[in-house]
Amino acid sequence: MDPSRHLFRPPPPKPLAIAQIAGIACRVPPRDTGGTELVIANLTRGLLERGHRVTLFASGDSRTDAELRSVVARATQDDPGSNLYLERELDVRNASEAYERSGEFDVIHAHWPTSAAYFSDRADCPTLLTFDYMERPIYAYYRERFPKLAFACVSRAQAESLDPTLPVVLNGIDVDAAPFGAEPGGYLLTVGRLVPGKGAADAIEIARRAGLPLVIVGDVSPYLPESRAYYETEIAPHVDGERVVLHRRLPNRRVLELMSGARAFLFPIRWEEPFGLVVAEAMAAGTPVVATPRGSLPELVEEGVTGWLAESLDDLAAAVGRAAAIDRVNVRRAARARFDYRRMAAGYEELYRRLSGRRAARREAARR
Repeated sequence: MDPSRHLFRPPPPKPLAIAQIAGIACRVPPRDTGGTELVIANLTRGLLERGHRVTLFASGDSRTDAELRSVVARATQDDPGSNLYLERELDVRNASEAYERSGEFDVIHAHWPTSAAYFSDRADCPTLLTFDYMERPIYAYYRERFPKLAFACVSRAQAESLDPTLPVVLNGIDVDAAPFGAEPGGYLLTVGRLVPGKGAADAIEIARRAGLPLVIVGDVSPYLPESRAYYETEIAPHVDGERVVLHRRLPNRRVLELMSGARAFLFPIRWEEPFGLVVAEAMAAGTPVVATPRGSLPELVEEGVTGWLAESLDDLAAAVGRAAAIDRVNVRRAARARFDYRRMAAGYEELYRRLSGRRAARREAARR
């Protein structure tokens, strides 16, 4: 072997200094079932494992190995002394403090909804904004008003609804945190806020037609006025503790245990779901997903391999019967291949380096 071939290897890329901006309403990671805050926790972990320096701007009760900067000691949703007005004020302050330190970072990564966009033009570093959910008019406004702001989507379906040229990084989970359920259990499970779009009432009917009990993990949303009426009229009358069991809030660990023991995970959504983290978590537990083909679900669910997609309640109930024949080992294997948090961290690192490279090129051009 020619020893000289080892003399000219390019040096490894230098570690980046990265700010992650979360909201202050929920802890990172959340106390109960996942969502954006769980994604941020997993991303931060993955970036640290890749050798980067990460500063997390989040509530003071967040748990992280990164440097934690907080404007509140406790997540506002868990603080009885807080209210909606304080939450809005403190969320802006959280972003403001991150941008006061923008000279320390190679990139700031914010997760909507935060107010980061409104500070991005005054920053000393580029800002990447991930749309965990986004309305098209807001995206159009951001793109017009904040030219230094870069964007990322969490699914190709979401990008197609906003701008097909936007980069996509799938959300990531810790697959090993989900206990593997080798055998299909005797109940069905659905997880999500109790709002019409999440489909808990449809899940109740699907379970009835399939002849199986249903476990629901979800609560009334304080931010969506229709949630209370939906719960009282469409959900509560069916909850009997046997055929339909409701858990308003559970630790994520317990939700993953329920996923591993379910025959199938029901996700009969009625809206264009940008991602659906609980779908990835159910797959990590080895549990097939039975869902409607809305939003990102055709991207996430491989029919006959990790679950089934159907439109009508009858077809969804029939899919529950077919789900028991799906190889749960393959379901977990697919989740690891597509949704592992390390893959997400690598995807975002690529975007960060692209943005920081453009910044360096502009500075070099300005010096000439």
